[in-house]
Amino acid sequence: MSKHEILIVDDEPANLQKLKRTFLTDYVVHEAKTGDEALLILRDRPVVAIVTDQRMPGMSGVNLLRQAREVRPDTIRIILTGYTDVEYLMDAINQGQVHRYITKPWEPVALKEALRQEIERWQLRKENERLSEELQRANEKLEKENLRLRQEIEALEPTGKQLVFESQEMRELMRLIDRVVPTNSTVLIQGETGTGKELLARYIHDQSPRADQPFIAVNCGAIPSELIESAFFGHKKGSFTGAIENRKGYFELAHQGTLYLDEIGEAPLDLQVKLLRVLQDAVILPVGAQVPKKVDVRIIASTNRVLSREVEAGRFRQDLFFRLNVFAVFVPPLRTRRDDVVALCHYFLDRCRRRLNKPVPSFDPQTLALLRAFDWPGNVRELENEVERMVILCEPEQAIPPSMVSERVRLRSSTGGRDAGGLKEKVAEFERTLILEALRRHGHNRSHAADALGISRQTIIAKLKQYQLDDEAAEG
Repeated sequence: MSKHEILIVDDEPANLQKLKRTFLTDYVVHEAKTGDEALLILRDRPVVAIVTDQRMPGMSGVNLLRQAREVRPDTIRIILTGYTDVEYLMDAINQGQVHRYITKPWEPVALKEALRQEIERWQLRKENERLSEELQRANEKLEKENLRLRQEIEALEPTGKQLVFESQEMRELMRLIDRVVPTNSTVLIQGETGTGKELLARYIHDQSPRADQPFIAVNCGAIPSELIESAFFGHKKGSFTGAIENRKGYFELAHQGTLYLDEIGEAPLDLQVKLLRVLQDAVILPVGAQVPKKVDVRIIASTNRVLSREVEAGRFRQDLFFRLNVFAVFVPPLRTRRDDVVALCHYFLDRCRRRLNKPVPSFDPQTLALLRAFDWPGNVRELENEVERMVILCEPEQAIPPSMVSERVRLRSSTGGRDAGGLKEKVAEFERTLILEALRRHGHNRSHAADALGISRQTIIAKLKQYQLDDEAAEG
């Protein structure tokens, strides 16, 4: 086993020789007569301990150890001092600059024992750090493997969530999505809450060349501001109170895979600045680190807000919007693609009866008519909850009757749905559908959609407000 290297510092040659004789049999000893000379050695050699006199011309022992701490923070720092210097040294000890002080005159045996004890503590710290890092690497490997297995199980499991659609609107959307899947381009998914934006993001990842790598989903509005930097970029051990180990952030966890930034419109401005830097340079700087790290991550972001309006209102950075808006898609709300309602109902029924172990065979046709006619402001998520509620209430081996449909769905469907109501309601539904189709054809540009419909821009804005469709159209 190789000997540890130590550094002894004293301006008196006799004292320096005495120190050297004390330690030479047990350590590789480096000598210095001044603080400046000691710092040069410290920068060049892997010194584990410094033993220095306090009173020296030019640079005192305390000042030397203070600078030594910056060069090699883990080095053991021992100072030799007279009784008159003890009060001064106590402040240095409290500030963490000195591990131990030895008063003069010192005995070789006692000094050797003091250094041996400090090196023993140093070795224990190093071993604990090594074991902690190994454990962290093992946990990260296990976490990554568990994530991969979960994704494989979800892909194979018949009750796992799938993209289910029959409508022409969704077919057109999926044709667009399939074009961007094999690329590394950033995708921005827009749409109301509950339309299945995360499911679409997972589809993009699972069909892409990165499918075997992690898919990390993050809700940008749910992380406390004081934890944002550590959560996204990681931190080094000791970088702040409570940082007891190195930890990877979301970007490192998603390395070579996909990072899904859910609800990016709710990201605070300080996070937006930091995200912009990573998207531009593909590097991160963990909290407490000195050297940036390269990351290879595909970004998929989603929002239920109209980001162009958020930019105009000063709530979202324009430069970040441009970085994210590489390939933007809009997931239409369920009320504009009623052809998907029946297919989704059957899909959710199959999932629920498997999960609840309840043999409910089908829906009564009138039940499906009520569900299809409802507008579903909570979109697919609300429809799923409604189907689960009905399966729970329904008798086994019985088709779900209309009476199982919740009252608010029955009432709204019978008075305002597309398949019911008088001429006024049907005309309004038809007008609303025309406006939405025109907006989709023209990239949600109000001016172009209004021209295509032969109405003014002011009229289409008024209609959007009338039908509560503001969030579905961007400013034109």
